[in-house]
Amino acid sequence: MAEQSQRLLGDNNDNAYTSDDKEYGDLEEVHPRSRREPWWRTYLFFFAVLASLLSLLMLVKIGFFDGPATKSTQAAPSEEHVPETTPVPVAVTTTAAEVVTTTTAAASHEEIETEASFRRPESDYVLDPRWDYNAPPTVREYNWVVQNIEANPDGVFRTMTTINGKFPGELIRCNEGDTIVVNVENRAVNATALHWHGLFQNGTNHMDGTPGATQCPIAPGRSFRYEFTVQGQSGTYFYHGHQGAEALDGMIGPIVIHSRDEKKNQLLPYDTDRVVLVQDWYHDHSGGLLKEALAPGSESSPLPNGALINGANVVNCDAYPDRRCDNTTGARLPALDLESGASHRLRFINIGGFAWFEVSLDRHLSLPVTEIDGIDVAPVLEKTLLIAPGQRYSVVLTANETSTPDRAFWLRARITTHCFAEYTLAGQDNPQAAAIVRYTDSTNSRLKIDKNRIPTTNGDSGAYIVVCQDMNTRKAPNTYQPVPALRAPEHADHSYFFRLNLEIHGYRLQRGYLNESSYRPNLLSPALYRAIDGLKSGNASFNTPDGVASAAAFDRSTELVIAHKEIKVIDLIFQNFDEGSHPLHLHGHQMFVLGSGHGYFPGYESFGLKPDGRGLLDPHNDSAIANPVRRDVVSVEGFGWTIVRVVVDNPGVWKFHCHMIWHGDGGMGMLLLSRTDDLKDWTIPEANRALCEASASELELGAAPKDSLWTHANDR
Repeated sequence: MAEQSQRLLGDNNDNAYTSDDKEYGDLEEVHPRSRREPWWRTYLFFFAVLASLLSLLMLVKIGFFDGPATKSTQAAPSEEHVPETTPVPVAVTTTAAEVVTTTTAAASHEEIETEASFRRPESDYVLDPRWDYNAPPTVREYNWVVQNIEANPDGVFRTMTTINGKFPGELIRCNEGDTIVVNVENRAVNATALHWHGLFQNGTNHMDGTPGATQCPIAPGRSFRYEFTVQGQSGTYFYHGHQGAEALDGMIGPIVIHSRDEKKNQLLPYDTDRVVLVQDWYHDHSGGLLKEALAPGSESSPLPNGALINGANVVNCDAYPDRRCDNTTGARLPALDLESGASHRLRFINIGGFAWFEVSLDRHLSLPVTEIDGIDVAPVLEKTLLIAPGQRYSVVLTANETSTPDRAFWLRARITTHCFAEYTLAGQDNPQAAAIVRYTDSTNSRLKIDKNRIPTTNGDSGAYIVVCQDMNTRKAPNTYQPVPALRAPEHADHSYFFRLNLEIHGYRLQRGYLNESSYRPNLLSPALYRAIDGLKSGNASFNTPDGVASAAAFDRSTELVIAHKEIKVIDLIFQNFDEGSHPLHLHGHQMFVLGSGHGYFPGYESFGLKPDGRGLLDPHNDSAIANPVRRDVVSVEGFGWTIVRVVVDNPGVWKFHCHMIWHGDGGMGMLLLSRTDDLKDWTIPEANRALCEASASELELGAAPKDSLWTHANDR
């Protein structure tokens, strides 16, 4: 393999970090030191006992005489920058000519407490069937305020970062060829950026929303306008915050792009269409969790407290005596009311940050999968779906199950805890979220919409999936067939090999690595800006042959860049040396998945390809490239391998990273720099450059803490 592939080496450089860490707090917040007890604490103990007795008497009074009360004690999130609750805007949609605009109006503070106004109505994710697939290109404009609120999606209150005070985020729906405009005003306490997951952004790489790669973050108090045209793709996508782990705090929402050929490429017809979001959920703020994950000696990722479907679940508040918890407002079980006898498209998106999900529907053991990561596929029947972070699957469900009189069933989204090294969740939390699926029939009194019609079914999908693999990997080769068929290029211009794993280096810091590189974004000077400036100025460091970019242009130990001058076809071979799987997301492209498996990469010959992928061994056997699955998130199973073929025809800088958020923010990533011959003629808009005028301390708010927080601790 060393002879067939290019090894990507880099020098270690611990001095690459600056020591500006005041926003992350003291080290003792992560590893408290033991101290001798002062003599006066002995006396305080007796006062505490007396206070406890008085509190007990008060609780008895409340319980027996004052009626039930909501628990009001809330554990403070560990992130230092935790905001006060702010008013929640309410979205109002208006249309004019061929421009669709979303505006906001403020709501009162009381509305937060009394009406759970942060909750997005379930109807917002049901797609209007009157949609015009053949409408002329339209500008669809959204006005979004990023703000912090206090909310309880599952009952436990926590500080969240939201768009217009709603959770989950607004559905962006458009046709291929439409232009999306999103005006973002950041009123939150941390910096932010929005990434449009899976969208090509061809020609608008500066709108990809990746701090350190394509833009500077949007600092608090600043605004930015995202504008791009959706071209050459359709299907199910989503957006999420990309500054640190802010997506875990509520910065997420779905995107649906319609094609004029959608009904033709979806081989199973359907009557209704809707989005179903699944995600892991944490009761603490991402800033503190990220600091915990990256601290010295930490060898495990923060584990979620539970799961949500369409942003909702209901926990038992008795299990959280030290948290403010109310499962009567805000918390709820989502419900999907489906017309009996009709067919319904369900677009499942794992919009979470760390957990894989196994999704099943009681009594429905043949779910036809018709889309993978925005690509239509010929229907394949599955009992359950296994969805890695960042992946999407559509199924077409026919509501014809008659085994239960009330026609009500549990939709289950179970966190596959065996995909974690710990095989568990935080504490004794519930690894499963549930939604109610009810058949409806206006002519049948038993099947009218009734919120009290609760399922009594038991999970019957069979044994849990035990290996964390992509759905297409679990089946025989070529089981999943994209529609329409698309042949992968026969010949690869370059082949690159990557060792993929978590490693512990100096100061007991565990980080993610691709070969010898652990990625650190430069939030003050994005790689795209540096590349364009260097190419324009004729700096020879940026104008190098295809392959690993010059160390004079990019520090390979913290910013591994694979550069190509022109359109090329490249193979990426990943060998995973961890026991856990890694779902890898490539921005701006779709990957042809040529193969994956357990053990060591078996070599090109096993696919009928010449060494380094330079063509077919047998011109009459092209099964490996005839019509492979294409996706933008591909997994490498534990102690396994994956090979993908990519046409790098999209000019710009594109991040490639593990979509398990603790691994990605921990360094498991790199950059593809494509079509540098074209980039030298690009100009970064002034509005983008202006974002970088904020101070370093503002731009780094909410980002992953620098290693210097620990490596330079003795210098303070």
